[in-house]
Amino acid sequence: MKVLITGGTGTVGKALIARNDNEYISISRNEENITKLKREHPEVKCYVGNIEDKGLLLRVFKEVKPDVVVHSAAMKHIDLMETNPISGCNINVMGSLNVVEASIINDIPITIGISTDKACMAESVYGASKYLMERVFMNTNTDDNRFALTRFANVAHSAGSVLPFWLNLKKEGKPLKLTDPDMNRLIFTQFEAAQLIKRTIKWTEQHGGGFVKSFKMKCVNMMDLAMTISDKIEVVGKR
Repeated sequence: MKVLITGGTGTVGKALIARNDNEYISISRNEENITKLKREHPEVKCYVGNIEDKGLLLRVFKEVKPDVVVHSAAMKHIDLMETNPISGCNINVMGSLNVVEASIINDIPITIGISTDKACMAESVYGASKYLMERVFMNTNTDDNRFALTRFANVAHSAGSVLPFWLNLKKEGKPLKLTDPDMNRLIFTQFEAAQLIKRTIKWTEQHGGGFVKSFKMKCVNMMDLAMTISDKIEVVGKR
Protein backbone atom coordinates (compact mmCIF):
# COMPACT_ATOMS: atom_id res chain seq x y z
CA MET A 1 0.00 0.00 0.00
CA LYS A 2 1.22 3.50 -0.87
CA VAL A 3 0.77 5.96 2.03
CA LEU A 4 1.42 9.69 1.68
CA ILE A 5 1.90 11.60 4.95
CA THR A 6 1.63 15.35 5.28
CA GLY A 7 4.02 16.42 8.01
CA GLY A 8 5.81 13.11 7.57
CA THR A 9 8.97 14.30 9.34
CA GLY A 10 7.09 14.98 12.58
CA THR A 11 6.82 12.63 15.54
CA VAL A 12 3.63 10.93 14.33
CA GLY A 13 4.80 10.59 10.73
CA LYS A 14 8.12 9.08 11.77
CA ALA A 15 6.38 6.66 14.15
CA LEU A 16 4.23 5.43 11.25
CA ILE A 17 7.15 5.21 8.82
CA ALA A 18 9.22 3.26 11.37
CA ARG A 19 6.82 0.33 11.04
CA ASN A 20 8.26 -0.34 7.53
CA ASP A 21 5.04 -2.05 6.43
CA ASN A 22 4.08 0.15 3.48
CA GLU A 23 5.57 2.43 0.85
CA TYR A 24 5.69 5.84 2.53
CA ILE A 25 5.93 9.31 0.97
CA SER A 26 6.33 12.50 3.00
CA ILE A 27 5.41 16.12 2.41
CA SER A 28 6.97 18.50 4.94
CA ARG A 29 8.69 21.85 5.14
CA ASN A 30 11.43 21.41 7.77
CA GLU A 31 14.67 20.87 5.87
CA GLU A 32 16.61 19.65 8.91
CA ASN A 33 13.97 17.04 9.76
CA ILE A 34 13.75 15.94 6.12
CA THR A 35 17.51 15.28 6.15
CA LYS A 36 17.21 13.26 9.36
CA LEU A 37 14.32 11.23 7.96
CA LYS A 38 16.22 10.44 4.74
CA ARG A 39 19.22 9.23 6.74
CA GLU A 40 17.06 6.94 8.86
CA HIS A 41 14.75 5.83 6.03
CA PRO A 42 16.41 6.42 2.65
CA GLU A 43 13.60 4.53 0.92
CA VAL A 44 11.07 7.26 1.80
CA LYS A 45 10.42 9.76 -0.98
CA CYS A 46 10.31 13.29 0.43
CA TYR A 47 8.69 16.38 -1.03
CA VAL A 48 9.52 19.79 0.42
CA GLY A 49 6.46 21.95 0.82
CA ASN A 50 3.70 23.48 2.91
CA ILE A 51 0.06 22.36 3.06
CA GLU A 52 -0.91 26.02 2.60
CA ASP A 53 0.32 25.58 -1.00
CA LYS A 54 -2.64 23.89 -2.70
CA GLY A 55 -0.88 23.78 -6.06
CA LEU A 56 1.96 21.74 -4.56
CA LEU A 57 -0.49 19.29 -2.97
CA LEU A 58 -2.36 18.85 -6.25
CA ARG A 59 0.87 18.12 -8.13
CA VAL A 60 2.23 15.70 -5.52
CA PHE A 61 -1.04 13.81 -5.09
CA LYS A 62 -1.35 13.47 -8.86
CA GLU A 63 2.25 12.24 -9.24
CA VAL A 64 2.24 9.83 -6.29
CA LYS A 65 -1.32 8.49 -6.62
CA PRO A 66 -1.41 7.22 -3.01
CA ASP A 67 -3.87 4.64 -1.72
CA VAL A 68 -4.05 6.50 1.60
CA VAL A 69 -3.27 10.05 2.70
CA VAL A 70 -2.50 10.60 6.40
CA HIS A 71 -2.90 14.30 7.16
CA SER A 72 -0.57 14.94 10.09
CA ALA A 73 0.84 18.39 9.23
CA ALA A 74 -0.40 21.02 11.67
CA MET A 75 0.47 23.82 14.03
CA LYS A 76 0.18 22.07 17.39
CA HIS A 77 1.51 24.27 20.19
CA ILE A 78 -1.34 25.85 22.14
CA ASP A 79 0.55 28.97 23.26
CA LEU A 80 1.68 29.80 19.72
CA MET A 81 -1.82 29.26 18.36
CA GLU A 82 -3.28 31.64 20.96
CA THR A 83 -0.88 34.43 19.99
CA ASN A 84 -0.86 33.64 16.25
CA PRO A 85 -4.44 32.61 15.44
CA ILE A 86 -4.32 33.72 11.80
CA SER A 87 -1.23 31.65 11.03
CA GLY A 88 -2.67 28.74 13.01
CA CYS A 89 -5.95 28.79 11.09
CA ASN A 90 -4.15 29.17 7.76
CA ILE A 91 -2.34 25.90 8.51
CA ASN A 92 -4.87 23.86 10.49
CA VAL A 93 -8.07 24.93 8.73
CA MET A 94 -7.18 26.24 5.28
CA GLY A 95 -4.30 23.77 4.90
CA SER A 96 -6.65 20.92 5.79
CA LEU A 97 -9.14 22.18 3.18
CA ASN A 98 -6.32 22.05 0.63
CA VAL A 99 -5.63 18.42 1.58
CA VAL A 100 -9.33 17.57 1.25
CA GLU A 101 -9.56 19.20 -2.19
CA ALA A 102 -6.37 17.51 -3.40
CA SER A 103 -7.72 14.13 -2.25
CA ILE A 104 -11.07 14.63 -4.02
CA ILE A 105 -9.59 15.99 -7.25
CA ASN A 106 -7.08 13.12 -7.43
CA ASP A 107 -9.67 10.52 -6.33
CA ILE A 108 -7.74 9.28 -3.26
CA PRO A 109 -9.65 6.33 -1.75
CA ILE A 110 -8.87 7.06 1.94
CA THR A 111 -7.77 10.22 3.74
CA ILE A 112 -7.14 10.12 7.50
CA GLY A 113 -6.94 13.34 9.52
CA ILE A 114 -5.02 13.58 12.79
CA SER A 115 -7.05 15.50 15.36
CA THR A 116 -6.80 16.00 19.12
CA ASP A 117 -8.75 15.46 22.32
CA LYS A 118 -8.67 19.27 22.63
CA ALA A 119 -11.19 19.45 19.75
CA CYS A 120 -13.84 18.15 22.17
CA MET A 121 -15.62 21.19 23.71
CA ALA A 122 -12.73 23.31 22.42
CA GLU A 123 -11.47 26.09 24.69
CA SER A 124 -8.43 27.10 22.64
CA VAL A 125 -7.65 28.27 19.12
CA TYR A 126 -5.82 24.99 18.56
CA GLY A 127 -8.76 22.87 19.66
CA ALA A 128 -11.23 24.96 17.67
CA SER A 129 -9.11 24.71 14.51
CA LYS A 130 -9.00 20.93 14.83
CA TYR A 131 -12.75 20.77 15.48
CA LEU A 132 -13.31 22.63 12.20
CA MET A 133 -11.00 20.18 10.44
CA GLU A 134 -13.04 17.29 11.84
CA ARG A 135 -16.30 18.79 10.59
CA VAL A 136 -14.87 19.31 7.10
CA PHE A 137 -13.57 15.74 6.92
CA MET A 138 -16.84 14.20 8.08
CA ASN A 139 -18.96 16.41 5.81
CA THR A 140 -16.78 15.58 2.78
CA ASN A 141 -16.86 11.80 3.21
CA THR A 142 -18.37 9.72 0.39
CA ASP A 143 -18.32 6.05 -0.58
CA ASP A 144 -15.71 6.79 -3.27
CA ASN A 145 -13.52 9.20 -1.29
CA ARG A 146 -13.52 8.13 2.33
CA PHE A 147 -12.49 10.60 5.04
CA ALA A 148 -12.00 9.62 8.69
CA LEU A 149 -10.24 11.03 11.73
CA THR A 150 -8.24 10.00 14.75
CA ARG A 151 -8.19 11.93 18.00
CA PHE A 152 -4.82 11.94 19.74
CA ALA A 153 -3.91 12.88 23.27
CA ASN A 154 -0.40 14.05 24.15
CA VAL A 155 2.14 11.84 22.38
CA ALA A 156 4.97 10.98 24.77
CA HIS A 157 8.37 12.42 23.78
CA SER A 158 6.97 14.29 20.77
CA ALA A 159 8.92 17.33 19.58
CA GLY A 160 8.52 20.29 21.92
CA SER A 161 6.48 18.33 24.49
CA VAL A 162 6.92 18.26 28.24
CA LEU A 163 8.95 15.05 28.64
CA PRO A 164 11.98 16.06 26.52
CA PHE A 165 11.73 19.55 28.05
CA TRP A 166 11.83 18.15 31.59
CA LEU A 167 14.57 15.65 30.83
CA ASN A 168 16.73 18.44 29.44
CA LEU A 169 16.14 20.55 32.59
CA LYS A 170 17.08 17.53 34.71
CA LYS A 171 20.29 17.09 32.68
CA GLU A 172 21.15 20.76 33.26
CA GLY A 173 20.51 20.44 36.99
CA LYS A 174 17.54 22.85 36.87
CA PRO A 175 14.12 22.40 38.52
CA LEU A 176 11.31 21.03 36.40
CA LYS A 177 8.70 23.66 35.52
CA LEU A 178 5.14 22.54 36.38
CA THR A 179 2.04 24.64 35.76
CA ASP A 180 -0.13 23.12 38.50
CA PRO A 181 0.26 20.07 40.83
CA ASP A 182 -3.36 19.07 40.09
CA MET A 183 -2.91 19.16 36.31
CA ASN A 184 -3.77 15.90 34.52
CA ARG A 185 -3.07 14.94 30.92
CA LEU A 186 -4.07 12.10 28.60
CA ILE A 187 -0.85 10.55 27.26
CA PHE A 188 -0.03 7.69 24.92
CA THR A 189 3.10 6.42 23.20
CA GLN A 190 4.36 7.01 19.68
CA PHE A 191 3.81 3.30 18.94
CA GLU A 192 0.19 3.60 20.09
CA ALA A 193 -0.24 6.68 17.88
CA ALA A 194 0.93 4.73 14.83
CA GLN A 195 -1.24 1.78 15.86
CA LEU A 196 -4.32 4.02 16.06
CA ILE A 197 -3.70 5.32 12.54
CA LYS A 198 -3.30 1.78 11.21
CA ARG A 199 -6.53 0.65 12.88
CA THR A 200 -8.37 3.67 11.51
CA ILE A 201 -7.19 2.95 7.97
CA LYS A 202 -8.31 -0.68 8.31
CA TRP A 203 -11.70 0.31 9.75
CA THR A 204 -12.24 2.83 6.95
CA GLU A 205 -11.41 0.19 4.33
CA GLN A 206 -13.94 -2.20 5.81
CA HIS A 207 -16.75 0.08 7.00
CA GLY A 208 -16.39 3.47 5.27
CA GLY A 209 -15.47 6.88 6.66
CA GLY A 210 -17.19 9.81 8.32
CA PHE A 211 -16.15 9.04 11.90
CA VAL A 212 -13.63 9.93 14.61
CA LYS A 213 -11.67 7.07 16.21
CA SER A 214 -9.60 7.11 19.38
CA PHE A 215 -8.12 4.90 22.11
CA LYS A 216 -8.94 4.73 25.79
CA MET A 217 -5.80 6.46 27.10
CA LYS A 218 -3.98 6.80 30.39
CA CYS A 219 -4.73 9.89 32.47
CA VAL A 220 -1.49 11.03 34.11
CA ASN A 221 -1.11 13.48 36.98
CA MET A 222 1.72 15.78 35.94
CA MET A 223 3.13 16.17 39.47
CA ASP A 224 3.39 12.38 39.80
CA LEU A 225 5.10 12.24 36.41
CA ALA A 226 7.52 15.04 37.29
CA MET A 227 8.48 13.33 40.55
CA THR A 228 9.58 10.22 38.66
CA ILE A 229 12.17 12.42 36.91
CA SER A 230 13.35 14.84 39.63
CA ASP A 231 12.60 16.00 43.16
CA LYS A 232 13.36 19.59 42.16
CA ILE A 233 10.06 20.99 40.86
CA GLU A 234 9.05 24.62 40.39
CA VAL A 235 5.33 25.42 40.14
CA VAL A 236 5.00 28.28 37.63
CA GLY A 237 1.20 28.64 37.48
CA LYS A 238 -1.45 27.75 34.90
CA ARG A 239 -1.11 29.09 31.39
